[in-house]
Amino acid sequence: MNKLIIAIVITLSLASCNPKLAWKKRAIENGEKLLMEQAKNGKVDTSAVNALLKDYEAFADNYPTDTNGANYLFKAADFYRYIHKPLRSIELYSKIYDRYPTVSKRPYALFLQGFIYENEVGNPHAAKNLYEKFLEAYPTHPIAKDVRTTLDNLGKTPEQLIQEFQEKAKKDSLERAVK
Repeated sequence: MNKLIIAIVITLSLASCNPKLAWKKRAIENGEKLLMEQAKNGKVDTSAVNALLKDYEAFADNYPTDTNGANYLFKAADFYRYIHKPLRSIELYSKIYDRYPTVSKRPYALFLQGFIYENEVGNPHAAKNLYEKFLEAYPTHPIAKDVRTTLDNLGKTPEQLIQEFQEKAKKDSLERAVK
């Protein structure tokens, strides 16, 4: 009898949460539509952006088992990159990686942390650690080859990369001439 009562209470609790969850998703969709309209008109209200970012993060915090939270955090992280807040973006990508082990964007959340450390924060050491973590966790991922290349070239100046490319091209040309 106690198990039946517990099952009924859980069912009623979940049922009562669904309308609120659906309402939150609709509110976020409406916020996104508002921003898109503002962007089309060339006038984006920063308070609307901040409200949407707050909604994205609140959804993920309030509904931690809903994978929409990962999508919303990913969008928020992208927004933070766009508005030049790379450390906040890294925090959100890290949250995605830590909280959502089964979402398909998880590898990208890890990679993007390294990418931002390398290219926007200027911390190649942190980037290297994250790239290595990516390759350890996802050695056969479709972007693993690119991550290996990035890791091999980490910290090199554009001039060094050009010189290496030219040397490789010269070597390849000599090898073809010999054949």
